Amino acid sequence: MSLENGKLGEKNASFQMEESVLNSSEQYLDVDLSGKKKSEYEEKVKISKSHDDTDDLFEDKEYSGNILGDAVEKFWEVIGTFVKKHWTVLRFLMLLTLVVSYNAYLIGSIYHGVSTKESLDYCDDVGFLLIITIVIYISMFYFMVVKTYYRRLWKIPMAKTLYKSVIKPGREKSEIILSNPYASQGAYLTVLVVIAVFIFIDTADDPRRLISAFGILVLILLGFIFSKHPGYVVWRHVAWGLGLQFVFGLLILRWEVGKAVFGCLGRKVSTFLDYTDAGSGFVFGYLVDQKPFLPFLLNGTANSVAEEINSSGSLKFVFMFKVLSIIYFFNFMVSILFYLGAMRWLVVKMGWLLQVSVGTTACESMNAAGNIFLGQTEAPLMIKPYLPDMTKSELHAVMTGGFATIAGSVLAAYISFGISASHLLSASVMSAPAALAYAKLFYPETKKSRTTADNLAFPKSEDANVLDAAANGASQSVFLVGNIAGSLIAFLAFVAFLNGLLGWFGGLVGAPFLSFEYLLGWVFYPLAFIMGVPCGKTDQEAEDECQLVAVLVGLKTIVNEFAAYDRLSLFRAKMSQRSIAIATYALCGFSNPASIGVQIAALSYMAPTRRGHISQVAIRAFIAGSAACFLTACIAGTLIKEDGEVVLSRS
Repeated sequence: MSLENGKLGEKNASFQMEESVLNSSEQYLDVDLSGKKKSEYEEKVKISKSHDDTDDLFEDKEYSGNILGDAVEKFWEVIGTFVKKHWTVLRFLMLLTLVVSYNAYLIGSIYHGVSTKESLDYCDDVGFLLIITIVIYISMFYFMVVKTYYRRLWKIPMAKTLYKSVIKPGREKSEIILSNPYASQGAYLTVLVVIAVFIFIDTADDPRRLISAFGILVLILLGFIFSKHPGYVVWRHVAWGLGLQFVFGLLILRWEVGKAVFGCLGRKVSTFLDYTDAGSGFVFGYLVDQKPFLPFLLNGTANSVAEEINSSGSLKFVFMFKVLSIIYFFNFMVSILFYLGAMRWLVVKMGWLLQVSVGTTACESMNAAGNIFLGQTEAPLMIKPYLPDMTKSELHAVMTGGFATIAGSVLAAYISFGISASHLLSASVMSAPAALAYAKLFYPETKKSRTTADNLAFPKSEDANVLDAAANGASQSVFLVGNIAGSLIAFLAFVAFLNGLLGWFGGLVGAPFLSFEYLLGWVFYPLAFIMGVPCGKTDQEAEDECQLVAVLVGLKTIVNEFAAYDRLSLFRAKMSQRSIAIATYALCGFSNPASIGVQIAALSYMAPTRRGHISQVAIRAFIAGSAACFLTACIAGTLIKEDGEVVLSRS
């Protein structure tokens, strides 16, 4: 099935054969645009910000003079000059005062917590503040001490001798060994055997989990059989992608500390997003807070009844106003973090980890890391200048990353359905390496990449200040909310129409139970089985959980994940905790028909010259993104031991 080199060159002559993977963390982290790209990028930024520089368009007003005003102006000039002259000392004093004050507060809070409680709560009490403080201090030590003096360390004669005599020869020998195809294949085979032995030993007391492990092999085999160029598959990409996914799964689902950390994060995220009700409740009133009456305007029995109704929450909230309002608040915060540079730092670090491990190019890795936090149209903006120069395989990997993950903004909405925040967070992290692995399996690279780490730059925010960034984040969410609402209305109405149509046809032959969900339940039944969902009915009243999960997967694939998670909230009472967890991981992705159109439109706008190639790889990327979600579900099913054991958090 593989093509000749010449034929591949004819199809895309602008790229050379072979793929080169850069693995220098220093180049990846300390890069900037160079040459022509740099001038083009700076020109765009200059044009985009030209509206801010309008002072020269106006003539100066005639100044008649004002003694009091001049004195005030002179005072502030003197203060400004003094601050500018002694800024280093003043900044040190301010930081010292801040650090001393904070540490005094921390000591006081710890003393109060210890004196009033038997033990510290490391998620909800002062223990959480202590952990945050330790993390911040370690980070400060790394950036202010380790990173500052790291290069100077190697200039010491003893360090130079150590590097030349031990480190450099060891690195060269390891590169020679790993460059040998038999050695690298042996290493991957060894890792595979270790993982297989671990799984067999770990599942000895619960053999049903082997079905999920078998599902991983089935999905990989299908990806290889239907690969675009099976002969060009680089198994390092696949092995490292699945290996990282497996390690993340062990840390999150099996390690007690990891489970505690993600459980705590899930509760914190839920609490944080609950503050949305303060804003949406003010704007939309009882449609959000479910309190339709004002008891203080009533007397006697009417007052008591009104208070009871308000506190009962019996009035159903409106999805558009309560659930989708979370997106405004979340995008508001993400825009602030992006402006401050926190999002850039996090995405670059994750991208570097994926690049040096999985072996994908800098652009592919950064996009995959961005998809953990951003949406399928926002993440590619980080690599927008390089999209026109990307190979078809790289474009396929970019699109697969968008289909295999979800945006943080809609993740917040899924939590409001009662879906475990911890499982959603872990699914977002685990699906990033899975997306790269399956993308490179399903559409291997056959060309040399032009997008390398030495010309990769992270775009800066174009907002004027923090307030501008926050306002833009909230206003830009209006289109996203409208898009989600419109899609749900149209697709759910279409599903209801199909149910009515199929029920009518089924009734004519004595099968009135025939429906769209019924068909989905059987079409996706084998997939639900290999993911490790318990199949069959345990008694007459029980539901077949495989069929329920198959319906959810079908809704997610044909409609969207919003409809699937909404249905999952209704199915919860009929499903085991294991099935709920597996379904949560399987549904956690944007792989649906509407997203195909969204990605084609967005990427074509960013790279108009590649519109044809983007459309060509879209369907494959959609399938690869879906498979990456199912791989994540299979790994979760392999590692989840007993019902309810790893229910990290429902909130």
